[in-house]
Amino acid sequence: MLTRIQLGSYDWKAAYITPVYKKDAKSNVSNYRPISLTCQLCKIFEAIVRDAIVNHLEEHSLVNDTQHGFRKGGSCLSNLLQFLDRVTRCIDEDTCADTIYLDFAKAFDKVSHKRLLEKLSKH
Repeated sequence: MLTRIQLGSYDWKAAYITPVYKKDAKSNVSNYRPISLTCQLCKIFEAIVRDAIVNHLEEHSLVNDTQHGFRKGGSCLSNLLQFLDRVTRCIDEDTCADTIYLDFAKAFDKVSHKRLLEKLSKH
């Protein structure tokens, strides 16, 4: 089911909101997340803004080298290879390697927008 939401008087800001199933029981409303289907102009504008932000973060060394998620050449695989290299080095040097695994499956559903805006303003 699509619901049309119009923000302001401009048609290019209009979005169709549709629920997308995440997991567990399909009869439970909380197991769905909303997706905004917007026009192509919005997607192009988003890409331009994203690229400008990423370039700013990279140019001013505001992102740690261990961040792989959205960086050029970074991926889950590059993160895994870097981790494996460190653990292998520890084994070769006969030292300990401690590992902590965290599950952030719902972390991004609970981001404090106020706190996020404060961090962004500092950068």
